[in-house]
Amino acid sequence: MLDVSWDPVLIAISFLVAFIASFVALDSAGKISGASRKAALWWRIAGGATLGIGVWSMHFIGMLSMKMPMAMSYHFWLTVASLAIAIIAATSAINIAVPGNSLSLTRWFLSTLILSAGVVAMHYTGMAALMLHDDISWNMNIVALSVAIAIVASGAALWLAFHLRHRHKGVFINRVAAAFVMGLAICAMHYTGMSAANFHHEMDNMPGGVSELGLSIWVSSTTLVLLGIMLIISLVDSHFRTHRLTENLRQLNKQLELKARFDALTGLANRHQMDLSLQDCLHTSLLNKKQFAVMFLDIDHFKLVNDAWGHQVGDELLISVAQRITARLTQGVTLARLGGDEFILLLPDSDDDKISSLAMTLLEEIRRPFFICGHTLNITLSLGVSLYPQHGETLHELKFKADAAMYHIKQEGRNGWAIYRPEMSKSISAEPSFLQDLTQALEREQFELWYQPTYLAELKEIHGFEALLRWHHPEQGVLLPSVFLSSLEKTGLIIPVGVWAIEQACRQLRFWTEQGFSQWTLSFNLSPVQFEQQDIFEVISSTMQKYNLEPSRLILEVTESTALKNLERSIELLDAFNHAGFTVSIDDFGTGYSNLLMLNVLPAKELKIDKSFIDSMLENEKSKKIVETIIHVARTMDMVVVAEGIETEEQQLTLASLGCDYLQGYYFSRPLPAEQVPWLVLQNKSDKQIIPIGKNQIEPPLNSQKNHA
Repeated sequence: MLDVSWDPVLIAISFLVAFIASFVALDSAGKISGASRKAALWWRIAGGATLGIGVWSMHFIGMLSMKMPMAMSYHFWLTVASLAIAIIAATSAINIAVPGNSLSLTRWFLSTLILSAGVVAMHYTGMAALMLHDDISWNMNIVALSVAIAIVASGAALWLAFHLRHRHKGVFINRVAAAFVMGLAICAMHYTGMSAANFHHEMDNMPGGVSELGLSIWVSSTTLVLLGIMLIISLVDSHFRTHRLTENLRQLNKQLELKARFDALTGLANRHQMDLSLQDCLHTSLLNKKQFAVMFLDIDHFKLVNDAWGHQVGDELLISVAQRITARLTQGVTLARLGGDEFILLLPDSDDDKISSLAMTLLEEIRRPFFICGHTLNITLSLGVSLYPQHGETLHELKFKADAAMYHIKQEGRNGWAIYRPEMSKSISAEPSFLQDLTQALEREQFELWYQPTYLAELKEIHGFEALLRWHHPEQGVLLPSVFLSSLEKTGLIIPVGVWAIEQACRQLRFWTEQGFSQWTLSFNLSPVQFEQQDIFEVISSTMQKYNLEPSRLILEVTESTALKNLERSIELLDAFNHAGFTVSIDDFGTGYSNLLMLNVLPAKELKIDKSFIDSMLENEKSKKIVETIIHVARTMDMVVVAEGIETEEQQLTLASLGCDYLQGYYFSRPLPAEQVPWLVLQNKSDKQIIPIGKNQIEPPLNSQKNHA
């Protein structure tokens, strides 16, 4: 046998070529995702061709690293054929394996077979290109091992090419590591196949062909040029992709900025943008000692438009109203939409005559009929005005006093305007001092959650509780949401207060679980503002996980009007809660849109019948029929039914006989602070009245006991 030595430098270079080719092929496959159809085809072909050329170049550099005691030459056309085999096999395999959303076993097996067959054929065709007088003898066991390595290497390479094609965090490092592994595998196959060849002492080189020097120049130049071109193309493409991504991000940021400052429906400034304008105007007026006015505008009976003709007509009406008002405004006047049918006007440097003239003009303009979607709509406005500095020197004071003046007009019969007067703010919730207290209530830990039990209808056993928000005001005592909820929503405080309430409710449910009441559920009412909160699902889910609670034990109550306000968003959010295992309940059913067909659309598991039907159920046969129908419809839809507002034993017995599942009301218990719940449990187990020792708070007898926060 001939003595064969190896050049370690060329072996290292052969591995480097295999590594670079593998990386470029993986990078090309990664560019397929998100590319156009033509571009994706180009990157598939380019990736396959690069891998094929890399494997071929690595092979012949490896051949050059083999030092024999005679000059070697290579058959030109067999050398070219080996290159063609490598390119065709690699390109075909990548075009089969990489496309599509998933790599099926069949596609992976077929592409692996093609690539491994191509690599083996390329290798042994390249070996056959050696121009020798005698044939090479082969160790077939080692040949079989090289084939096995080729199959494993090809399968791994294609699997990596498919799974590393998507861009994600750390993908560059993963591709470098994968290219390193692929390079090792390719080299292992080549040098294993080389070791299977035995060269005899009598062997002699045939004349002609491509010399070793010529082959080295040819292989080096071909490899460097082609891989260099591919790297440059890849870098240029990455640059353009980065530029496009930067431009897309810039456009997205611009859209987000516009969304943050302007109302999506009307294109007017939104609440945030108006606050900035008011701050600027306040600062300017303070320096110049000039008066300015804030005007609140509200469409009268707008809810009737939505109820009668639907939200599409209502939205079109809002757009038309905004356009009519804008057309009558002079330069410098800012109009914004606060939400719903509420608008706000900022009139800088205005006197009484300007305010009066504009108010009368707007009232007349809106009284003209609107022709929308084939309907003729006649509407009116209610306007309230506050003035700086007479009515306040802060944004809160001016906005709330304009709001108070507007509601005064509504109480007086609507379709008019008024400038604020002190007697218009008799409600404590409109007083600046009240708002100041409200903004600090959460920080001062003045909010509390009280709990009203829900009972099994037939057994009169506690099934769970409803969490109800209370404000322990330092001067006015315990206040119900009806007093402060609207202020929470208008100021945006409802979001942090809602997050606090969710935390407290879950903590209390965890405590009851540890006390042995793992069967109790807890109902929590989501306000309309909370329902629109973008991360409300994450907030509730993460809090439940924090306290290791089963989602099925939390019942999320949403009113009909809230759920149907933005139906698409509601279905998406409620579906998410439903799939996560939470129970969705439609609260106050029958008082909103009253559309039983909507139950087919909303993914709810529970209906809560409003108290108004329960109050008149025993005296009014129609109310009783409605309750009976609701229970029947719920049954057919596999929903449970809760009746609230139970105040008499007769109501309890009637609802139980009708098949109602759960009952809630003063007949069983008023809402209680958490520390009084144990006394309620003892009361249920005893025939005698038990009065708790110590703190004894009694819920004031008001009609509205709803949380809505």
